[in-house]
Amino acid sequence: MKIIHFLGSFDPIYGGPTYSVKSQCLGLANKGMEISLATEEKSRVYLGGLLSAGIKLVAIPKEFPNMCKSLYLRFFWFLKELDVYDIYHCHGVWRLSCHWVSRLASKKRKKYVVNPRGDLEISRINYDKWKKLKKMLAWHVYAKKDVQSAACVIATSKQEANSIRKMGVTTPIAIIPNGMDLSEFQGVLRKERFQEKKIVLFLSRVNPIKGLDLLIDAWALLPLELRRSWELHIVGNSDPIDYKNQIADKIRERNLSDSVKMLGKMVGQEKINKYLSSDLFILPSYSENFGNVIAEAMLCECPVITTTNTPWDCLVSQSCGWWIDLSVENLVETLSEAMLLPDTQRSEMGKRGRAYVENTFSTEIISAQTKQLYSWIMNDVEKPKFVI
Repeated sequence: MKIIHFLGSFDPIYGGPTYSVKSQCLGLANKGMEISLATEEKSRVYLGGLLSAGIKLVAIPKEFPNMCKSLYLRFFWFLKELDVYDIYHCHGVWRLSCHWVSRLASKKRKKYVVNPRGDLEISRINYDKWKKLKKMLAWHVYAKKDVQSAACVIATSKQEANSIRKMGVTTPIAIIPNGMDLSEFQGVLRKERFQEKKIVLFLSRVNPIKGLDLLIDAWALLPLELRRSWELHIVGNSDPIDYKNQIADKIRERNLSDSVKMLGKMVGQEKINKYLSSDLFILPSYSENFGNVIAEAMLCECPVITTTNTPWDCLVSQSCGWWIDLSVENLVETLSEAMLLPDTQRSEMGKRGRAYVENTFSTEIISAQTKQLYSWIMNDVEKPKFVI
């Protein structure tokens, strides 16, 4: 079976999909499937491990921000050459390249799959009024038909599946979480540290939807003795580019510069080391279809605080973190509780979290589900239980 995946870029600044799609493709290749990646040529520098595993890079023509230029026929002719694949797998909904793929697949009577990657999360659509207007226009002009005509839609959680259904989509939905490449975390150990202050880590895009504004408000309300013995570290690239300045201004206005540090983006081993040197991880997001950084923190045995806007209820069921309704009051209460726990108790929570991710989200497990889905789409096996 030959599969081609479409993702605009694998630059890590674009967050979760740049990691999860790589993990998904590598797992499928390890199961003997012939996998290709259609992406921009400059993504090659991020794909070394995949290319050495036999995954083929198919360089796509550059897309332009201007809509008229995005309809550039060179991309359509490029797609017409991709006739050797059994299934086209699109990541995202709004990019016009995804529309071209679905249109061509329909013309050629090829099967295609849509992985929205959070694009159809209602809370994310509603967050920005101007972007909502553009997205709803795109939805009614072409995107809804593209999603409806897919052989299947893949959601990374029940929460995302519910949002997709609320958008009026009746296409079968497979609930398949993101897979985690455990090899990146093999041998990582938390070592005894002798730093003066403990660390609460936020690591994600510095973006309004991540709830940083509420986190700063909550941090300012913590008891002074806690803020003297702990620091909040904010790690990530700013998206939009000037949003980090708004957060920095808020930190200064609240006189929190002594206990809140903005450290920019980290990737690779530097990022893993940051998880390992932190005592708590927090993601107070307004919306997440999955949240790779949560799983990464758990793999580094760092207890997690996140919100019920994310699909991480396992933090409660597995006793490895806190899953709370998003509000300043709840953040203050939960941070206080977590920061006052004995180190041994946080350590035990971290170990439970790592075990859960290893047993639930490994690339081996997730790629087996994805391969089963492809086989069902090609009418080779019965409908999997995870398809609704």
